[in-house]
Amino acid sequence: MNLGGLSPDKAPPVEAPLTLFYLMPFFLCLAGLTLAWQGDQVMASRWAPAALATTHFLVLGALAPVMCGALLQMSPVLLGAPYPRVRLVARLTAAGLGLGGVLIGGGFLLSLPGMLLSGGGIAIAGLLVFLVGSFRALSAASGRRETLWAVRLAALALAVTIALGLTLAMVRYGWLQLPQHLRWIDMHVAWGLAGWVGLLLAGVGMEIIPLFYISPAFAAGLKRVLPFAVIVLLLLVVGLPGLPPSLAQALWQWLVSVLFVVHLMYNANALYVQKRRQRPRRDANLWLWQLSHVAVFAAFFAWVFDASDSLLGVLLLGGGVSFVIGSLMKILPFLTWLDLQQRRVAGGHMQVSLPRLRALLPEALANGVAWTLGSAMVATLCGAFAPYLTTLGGILLIACAVLLAYALVRAAIIRRGVIAQFSPLGQPSGGV
Repeated sequence: MNLGGLSPDKAPPVEAPLTLFYLMPFFLCLAGLTLAWQGDQVMASRWAPAALATTHFLVLGALAPVMCGALLQMSPVLLGAPYPRVRLVARLTAAGLGLGGVLIGGGFLLSLPGMLLSGGGIAIAGLLVFLVGSFRALSAASGRRETLWAVRLAALALAVTIALGLTLAMVRYGWLQLPQHLRWIDMHVAWGLAGWVGLLLAGVGMEIIPLFYISPAFAAGLKRVLPFAVIVLLLLVVGLPGLPPSLAQALWQWLVSVLFVVHLMYNANALYVQKRRQRPRRDANLWLWQLSHVAVFAAFFAWVFDASDSLLGVLLLGGGVSFVIGSLMKILPFLTWLDLQQRRVAGGHMQVSLPRLRALLPEALANGVAWTLGSAMVATLCGAFAPYLTTLGGILLIACAVLLAYALVRAAIIRRGVIAQFSPLGQPSGGV
């Protein structure tokens, strides 16, 4: 691992990101249950309540918490930009996304407007706390300009996505009227996936892939141009509802194609960089990252050949989840070890040995998470042609969630056991 240019001593308390990370297995399980229960509806139409619920379980409950937690952790270490009151920000963000995600998904599934709107308000409140903290942290940052701008623009995309989501919720229940309503939904999806998710994963990926695999750096031009290119294209999307429908549809097709091409440049560069890594050994994390890159290519071809929106959504969301879980399985043992190392040095407990990274997340467990997730994606994709396979996809996603939850809990138990050895007589503080 290459830690050059990083400041691990500035890392926030490990409890801050972990508070958000713990939400992911729960919402993966909810998405899996929805697929197993109503998977045929999910693949039949993007407008089906089950499809909307699954999408929000994955985006709000699984992806967003880990992405927010990763920023809380990496911003001070990578960019020199610590979040103010980071524990409070993490708890309020986790509470908003957790409760809000459940209510939004339940509101779609059960067709309960009150549940949906209240969930939206709670989720927005949690995300606004995160955005305010991000603004205060990132506005003062100055290191790694390309990555800093990618993160700043991703946060901007999140703010726009939230505003569009609130607007669409008001439209859904007749509180507001919008011309070309479906175009506003497309805009919401574009800012959320290409802006918030795509930009943040690309910006962070261009830093952590070389970090963990000792590979060449990404092309400097790509790091500079990609964030601004994505935002410019998304700003053009904003003007589509004011155009005649036929012209708006033609421009929408063109803009989405160009957005795909821009993101494919990152994914192609990522595959090239990973191939030239100095660590030749392949592991579950690398496999998941490569799966995410391939999924974006597959989504592009699905778009070009006019495949169903549901198939496109499985590829894009599956690719996002693959990259985030792959990152989480790299970050989790490292954060746990780093926290223990800092405690050991600060307390003068050098006689206490620390667990190795592989002990914190065994290879067999990581492989199990990767294989169940990859198999869930394949089964769900095949569900477009054989609907009963979506049930299998849901079951496999539940299995992935259970294994991931076990990995998180196991690392926490090991960490607590080592911390107990730092206390007098090897007992936890306040213990008998």
